[in-house]
Amino acid sequence: MKIRYSLLLVFLAFCLCAGQAMALTAQEVLQQVEDRYVGKTSKANVLMKLIDKNGETRERKMTISRRKSDNLNKDNFIIFMAPPDIQNTTYLVNEKNKNKEKWIYLSAFKKIRKIVAEDYGMAFVSSDFTYEDMEDIHADDYVASDLKEEKLDGEDVYSISVTKKDSNTSYAKVVMKVAKDKMLVLKSEMYDKNAPEKMIKVLTSANIEQIENIWTPKNVSIKDLVKGTSTTLETVKIKYDLELKDEEFQKQNMER
Repeated sequence: MKIRYSLLLVFLAFCLCAGQAMALTAQEVLQQVEDRYVGKTSKANVLMKLIDKNGETRERKMTISRRKSDNLNKDNFIIFMAPPDIQNTTYLVNEKNKNKEKWIYLSAFKKIRKIVAEDYGMAFVSSDFTYEDMEDIHADDYVASDLKEEKLDGEDVYSISVTKKDSNTSYAKVVMKVAKDKMLVLKSEMYDKNAPEKMIKVLTSANIEQIENIWTPKNVSIKDLVKGTSTTLETVKIKYDLELKDEEFQKQNMER
């Protein structure tokens, strides 16, 4: 009987260890977020809504083109189509072997300006998104910790705390809620770099649909808790894995 009891304990211990070995770490969750398949290319028509603290709304229309060879080689191009005061403003990001170059062309000034690390905390075209908020996630750039398993609006999520390794950030940390079955960030809570206990922004992804077998948030919203303003990006139409020419992602394409 003692032998059977001992064997049972050994078996239970083995199962526990095996379960722990298979469990993800916070860093692995973040890596899977980065690795999530989003198509080799995509092109989307997006409606940007700027909502002030009184609830007044301004709308902008833009087209976002994207391609991704792998995690270290990506290109993004945004062009604003309307209204007239921002029409033909463009934003370009080229990433080659993780080295990024970013430019913005403001049509009102007819000039291309390079975005450098010191600009990352600046507002992107007067929205609640900063240039940092527009960045794609590179897991190696962050330390992820404090892994928890939670529910968010009835969905199973991983909660992880993410801290950037370098100083080019406005945030002390970002707490991400990641859908377990999609490895998609459903919510991000940003905390002030100068007051680490103070949450200053919340980003949420909603209206998530499977388009061409890719989980796609059709509504992404960021709220500035200090200013009381918010910006939403509503995807009106998106197409994945279409042919995009190299010229679309070149600096010469920015001036219209």
